[in-house]
Amino acid sequence: MKNIAVINGTGLRAPAFRPLLDGASSFERALSFARQLPDVKEKVLFLSRPLEDTQGCRTIVRDRWTIADLMSELAGASEGMDDVFYFFADCPFLDIEITRRMHANHQRYFADYTFADGYPYGLTPEILTRDMVGRLRGLAGEGRGAPDRETIFTLVKKDINSFDIETEISPTDMRMLRVSLCADLERNFLLLRRIVNNGGRDAESACGLLVEKPGILRTLPAFFPVQIVEQCPHACAYCPYPVFGGDVLSKTGFMPVESFSSLLGKIASFAGEAVIDISLWGEPALHPRIYDMVAAALEHPGLDLVIETSGVGWQPGVFSKISTTLSRSPTWIVSLDATNEELYRTLRGSGFAEAHRAAEELIALFPAHAWVQAVRMKENEDDLEKFFKSWKARTENVIVQKYDSFSGLLPDRKVADLSPVRRFPCWHLKRDMVVLLDGTVPLCKEDVRTGTRLGNALEEDLELIWDRAQAVYRSHVAESYPGICAACDEYYTYNF
Repeated sequence: MKNIAVINGTGLRAPAFRPLLDGASSFERALSFARQLPDVKEKVLFLSRPLEDTQGCRTIVRDRWTIADLMSELAGASEGMDDVFYFFADCPFLDIEITRRMHANHQRYFADYTFADGYPYGLTPEILTRDMVGRLRGLAGEGRGAPDRETIFTLVKKDINSFDIETEISPTDMRMLRVSLCADLERNFLLLRRIVNNGGRDAESACGLLVEKPGILRTLPAFFPVQIVEQCPHACAYCPYPVFGGDVLSKTGFMPVESFSSLLGKIASFAGEAVIDISLWGEPALHPRIYDMVAAALEHPGLDLVIETSGVGWQPGVFSKISTTLSRSPTWIVSLDATNEELYRTLRGSGFAEAHRAAEELIALFPAHAWVQAVRMKENEDDLEKFFKSWKARTENVIVQKYDSFSGLLPDRKVADLSPVRRFPCWHLKRDMVVLLDGTVPLCKEDVRTGTRLGNALEEDLELIWDRAQAVYRSHVAESYPGICAACDEYYTYNF
């Protein structure tokens, strides 16, 4: 056999080079793994910038990589080889024993492509025959988009029935943990460090710790719902805001751009990469400087922006200005809930035609980043299939969201119980930090009356605020659900 290890080091970030285990960084451990692979005659490292110490790997450097570039270089590097081991250079727990077993089965069953399933990401490579690489290169076509960790499997899925695929199944299905054991983001490096500090040294011990010590999974917040304006054009029948917020149609408060910019800087410094949603308890269109708010968020390269909107109240030209003047696009979600004006008025109020015009304009301007949404509940269940089909004819981006009673504050309007058989610790306590107009941070979005006040994000250190919710998360780990958590069924919903 004559095999090759192709290591993707494009876009490597600072955490990959920090010492992690026995003085070695994740990058060093990944390259060391490459030397142990069966029958590997060459090691090739794809990079976005030159590096000094590459442990004998041949390097291919491009300032910018596309999917087509990746597959072209992969095909060129593997010319004359039998099998290709493909993995990323920031994975410190790549497991040689699992990989050898995968490769033995890959050969035994004459597979084109072999991958592992059910394990956390970062423990195994993907294995491809040289012929498979060539076929995937054809499927990639011009492929101008940036490659990611799912690129190979995404290409496989384009014509999955034409390939012989072998799968290594984890003895414990850990997909629900959504864990990535790679040193790319600060939150992932923090998890790696916790695993090492608790005795993790390899795939088996790392997976054992993830199951035995679930408390280590709460690292840094990834999603920040922020209230930037109080007013809303609708008092929706399924929204708690009119219940606890009073006359939401007449409110006038808003967060100054300067305060928002300060908050964004603190988030970027604390959490690294995160998603900001400026749609909490108020319609973002009604902020007097909404363009400046959007621009401020997108100035931070590590922050992505989500704008959930009714589609009502936007000034003419704002969508176009955002589209043409900003280097990045926010993600737009337009809440419509109904296909006809009568039902829309019952659920939301006036503005049916305006909301639909806004949705159409956003889909035209931001085709990959604009979504329409309906909350599924008893009142619109009969209309939902029509809603889905009518919008699917115009865009692939259609969201059907579950109904939320906010721990019993609202009537139970859900059509079906989607909750898991066994409860697990709340995703929102693990990943979200909610910020109200004045900077107040409640326990979570469900804490609409701010029964638990964690601090003020505009005035205090975010790390201190984040740590104050740790006790509640630990109670979830211990299968105890205090206060509003007891009646909540949002714990299993996942944002970003």
